Amino acid sequence: MRKEILLPAVAVVGGLAGFGLRWWELATAFEPDTGLPIAGAPATYTPIAFSVVMAAVLLILSLTVKYPQFQGYGQAFAAKNNTLYATVGVLSGFLLIGAGGLMVYDFVTGGNPVYTRLIVAVMAVASGVCVMTTVRDNFKGTGGGKYSVPLLIPAFTFCVWLIAAYQVRAGDPVQLDYVYELFAIIAGLLGLYFIAGFSFDKGKCAPAVFFCLLGVYFSITTLADQHDWGTLLLYAFTILYLLTSSALLLYNAARPLPVEPVENDTEGSSDV
Repeated sequence: MRKEILLPAVAVVGGLAGFGLRWWELATAFEPDTGLPIAGAPATYTPIAFSVVMAAVLLILSLTVKYPQFQGYGQAFAAKNNTLYATVGVLSGFLLIGAGGLMVYDFVTGGNPVYTRLIVAVMAVASGVCVMTTVRDNFKGTGGGKYSVPLLIPAFTFCVWLIAAYQVRAGDPVQLDYVYELFAIIAGLLGLYFIAGFSFDKGKCAPAVFFCLLGVYFSITTLADQHDWGTLLLYAFTILYLLTSSALLLYNAARPLPVEPVENDTEGSSDV
């Protein structure tokens, strides 16, 4: 099977299995009165073991792909006239903008009056515009410039999101309540970081694919937790955008790179 289909499919199927295991854990592995984890509950250790296995599988699959030497972001994520990519990419941008709007609404109405969440909301809207700009350039074949700011803004947004998520959960003594959420944000952040690295002469294919797919896995898994609608849209963006980006990178890796025309060197030749 083609790698651009197989690897994302493994991440999605694994994420759905992780979602089921996490749901089982939340339903049976915590005391209903205190909310504390039940010692020795199989539902606690099974998702942990499965996540370790999934991380190992995704790492091995990412390393077994033969990657060419991409010359910058534009070549690694080329998607000229790719309508499917453009559609999914624009949808991803709208998910970010929608997440930002819902977070602002929660903040204004007092549903979640955390100032770092308001910063995440504003940055999510800006990131949505950046994502759609990047997708447009890739679709038109005009992307590929070095030091692209639109590629950095989503990664910065995830940095602030990680801080905000931990700030809300810091008072919870039970780390199992939120550990999968943090893993999802961290993996998504690293995926966006390695994607942006191609624009800064730091492109590394295997880590980019691995963390994108790992972000997809943990984001689907943590959907079993209780999240507000704004956060759910952020995870929906993470799943959709990282899945599309990893599939596009794998697709381009499996096809010959465009060859630059080479002028014939006639220097030193002599007439007979």
